[in-house]
Amino acid sequence: MNNQYSDLLKPITVGRTTFRNRIFTAPIGLHSVQGTEPYPTEAVMTHYANKAKGGAGCVTCGGVSIFPKVGEDDGHGTWDVYKHSNLNYLAQLSERIHFYGAKASMELGVAGVVGGEYGVSDGVILMAGNPAKEMPESEMERIAEGYANTAAALKEVGFDMVLLHFGHGLLVGQFLSPATNKRTDQYGGSAENRARFPMMIIDRIREKVGKDLLIEVRISGCEYQEGGIEIEDAIKFTKMIEDKIDIIHVSAGVHNPEYMTVVHPCGFRPHMPNIPLAEKMKASGVKIPVNTVGGIQNLEDANKVIAEGKTDIIAMARGIIAETNIGELAYQGRGEDVKPCVKCMRCHDSAVYGHHFSCTVNAEIGLEHKLPQIAKTSADKKTIAIIGGGPAGIQAALKCAEIGHSVTLYESNSYLGGALKFSEFVNFKKDLCKYKNWIGEQALKSSVDVKLNTKATPEDIKAAGYDIVIAAVGAEPIVPPIPGIDTENVVMALDSYGIEDKLGNNIAIVGGGQVGCETALHLGRMGRKITLIEMREALAPDASQTHRDEIIWELNHCENITIITSAMCKSINTNSVVYADAKYNEHTIECDKIIVAAGMKSLTASAEVFRETPKERFYLIGDCSKVATVEQAVKSAYYTAVNI
Repeated sequence: MNNQYSDLLKPITVGRTTFRNRIFTAPIGLHSVQGTEPYPTEAVMTHYANKAKGGAGCVTCGGVSIFPKVGEDDGHGTWDVYKHSNLNYLAQLSERIHFYGAKASMELGVAGVVGGEYGVSDGVILMAGNPAKEMPESEMERIAEGYANTAAALKEVGFDMVLLHFGHGLLVGQFLSPATNKRTDQYGGSAENRARFPMMIIDRIREKVGKDLLIEVRISGCEYQEGGIEIEDAIKFTKMIEDKIDIIHVSAGVHNPEYMTVVHPCGFRPHMPNIPLAEKMKASGVKIPVNTVGGIQNLEDANKVIAEGKTDIIAMARGIIAETNIGELAYQGRGEDVKPCVKCMRCHDSAVYGHHFSCTVNAEIGLEHKLPQIAKTSADKKTIAIIGGGPAGIQAALKCAEIGHSVTLYESNSYLGGALKFSEFVNFKKDLCKYKNWIGEQALKSSVDVKLNTKATPEDIKAAGYDIVIAAVGAEPIVPPIPGIDTENVVMALDSYGIEDKLGNNIAIVGGGQVGCETALHLGRMGRKITLIEMREALAPDASQTHRDEIIWELNHCENITIITSAMCKSINTNSVVYADAKYNEHTIECDKIIVAAGMKSLTASAEVFRETPKERFYLIGDCSKVATVEQAVKSAYYTAVNI
């Protein structure tokens, strides 16, 4: 294959199964995509089928319970393989994946296990947050049999592989970890004893399915907790089971708020942090292929680590949600067109805690099964003006141009990306910066006529005679009515980026929402002494749940940051801030600069001046319609574009 990603795209044969390439989709729980149906719905099947259609070599699904479904768990989408009629839908799911040339796998070991009363040892905290009772051997036998029955059923309906989740501090991972396994019987103590229950499960599955169903095992190559699994432990366990399984899948971390940045690597972690673990696993001489996961999406990086022998397979979860067609783009040699994942965790949080599965940068996620019916693709091509080159304006321009409209994008600045420009200055926003750069580059290489350094006026737009005008002029900072806020030492949060050397060493930040917290982290990591003042009890309530956990952990572990909550800012002076605490006692914070992060307000009036300029229709999108997130800006732009 004459392709710069030839190592990534090289087929790999495992047992009797050949995967067309080494791009595997990592499992995700699609809890918000369906209701309590004990089988995958059309929404679920379309999502997984699209990953196969997009070129992945293997699509790993998540959602099967290892036990019959009893009652209704309306918080988790779980599928019951113990009823013949449910298997009909699972057969459709595997067939839909096979239709596009990918292999079908199913994750086992999450749904139906983590919510019970038993753990490895008394007092171990379960994923649900409750202390566990030590699991008796009879329960281990029941669980092992459940695994085996489920694997056999999946083999019957056409699945090629199962992934056993033995990592992240979940039930079986608790047995493997010295940090949680405090048993004194034959299932605790030595590495061999701690491996007995995982091996019982594997052996029971093999007895029922033979060699025709592949087994992949996910482990934490390192738990990054005191006394937990280290890579040497993971290697030792892998060598115990390598004759029983087919692929070892190296992840990291344990599931709790403190380690979520490890389990789901985000901007606070190094790039591709699990690759060193996979490399050590490979170097140990294990006889089976090594798969690894963790913030890997860039095709050049993925190809390079395979070419260098650091891993055999790359698994993607968030990255392939952001860019479902990543495999096809790899075959076409178009790595620069892969839509970057910003690692915001919206996919995780919307699927697990929310009611509509979402992705910040991919507006189609959650609606994939309905788009052919609800998205209008007009045959009547229009001339369209878009005012504003932030994420909403560019998304609207790209989608309108893709449909076939003639699009002109007006931006008053010399650059595209709007308010996302701040990401250029923040190390832990490097993925958001990649997205900002990507959408700008996509606009410049598209058919969109991009006019930079051009301030659109109603007169000019009306004179040009556009059919459609879309305003995407964004928002501006809220200036709260605090006495002294107009002092020259006050800087709005977004204006503080890029002038860090002018802010001094002692900085007070008024406002502890997501923007205020991230500004504090940015400056605190640069060595500045930060006092963060928030009027509410909780910090960053506007952040997505998992990202908020990450922010709070980082704030609490940055020694340069002092946090004051339940504090009302009373006044601002040239070099100080006065606030009142929860008991109305006033305090003064001395500082060199005051940064205000009190939120944003829509520039609706600036947008409305264009309302009468088009021949046909006028639209407001993004923050000038309603201040929200990048996700909402992208969605509003996409939804508008496909309905013109």
